[in-house]
Amino acid sequence: MGQDAVAARKRIEILDAVRGIAILAMVVYHALYDINDVFGFQIRLFNMLSVLEPPFAGAFILLAGVSCRFSHNNYKRAEKVLVLAAVVTAATVLISAYIAPGESIYFGILHFMGFAILLWALLGRALDKIPRRVAWPLWALLFIVTFVMPATYFVGIPHLIGFYLPSQLTSQGWLFALGVPDSTFVSADYFPMIPWFFLFMLGTLIGIPIKEHRLPKRFYTQRVPFFAFLGRHTLLIYILHQPIVFGILWMLTHVLKINL
Repeated sequence: MGQDAVAARKRIEILDAVRGIAILAMVVYHALYDINDVFGFQIRLFNMLSVLEPPFAGAFILLAGVSCRFSHNNYKRAEKVLVLAAVVTAATVLISAYIAPGESIYFGILHFMGFAILLWALLGRALDKIPRRVAWPLWALLFIVTFVMPATYFVGIPHLIGFYLPSQLTSQGWLFALGVPDSTFVSADYFPMIPWFFLFMLGTLIGIPIKEHRLPKRFYTQRVPFFAFLGRHTLLIYILHQPIVFGILWMLTHVLKINL
């Protein structure tokens, strides 16, 4: 048996399947986004499904944290994802300049995951020293109280308790990666370090009992071939799906003159 086959058998297929479902949902969402926002054909379904983007993206981020427990080299993982993120930025800047204005991505989900994995590679051992009974509520609370910060500059629980960030921070412009964009910042896909790194950290905690085989046996033996296949190729799908979807829609609307 080859090394690839052995590695495939060691994978936990249910994790790949969840990742596969999430990437499939993202492909559908981006297709509807292109139809609705880029090509200008208003569809009610897009407005209904737009609320599902954060949960599916959150699933990716949680699984990225889980995967850090299984990776033999998180530095290489981070490098690979960050290179792909740079390619996405370059490609979307060109697309925004010549085809679809406003579609540039400066700190999307790939940028986030690359930096989150890199931070884990650098600080994971130190962060693991936080007792788990403290870490669970800590990361959950930090995620909750900073969830709306990038959009509102508010830290806390809206209408209950919290505070607004000072204008000295919100006007800087270069803090967008941390979750403090200024009023001129625009990115078609935006997942800053705050609040999403705290969700990523919850993923690293979830990965502990999974790696230690403390879940029911069925979790490790369940097979979901189609979705697991998608889940094993999420990066490739993420990179290729938008050009393919955009190209198909452009052909339908500009060459075949089909009215979506």
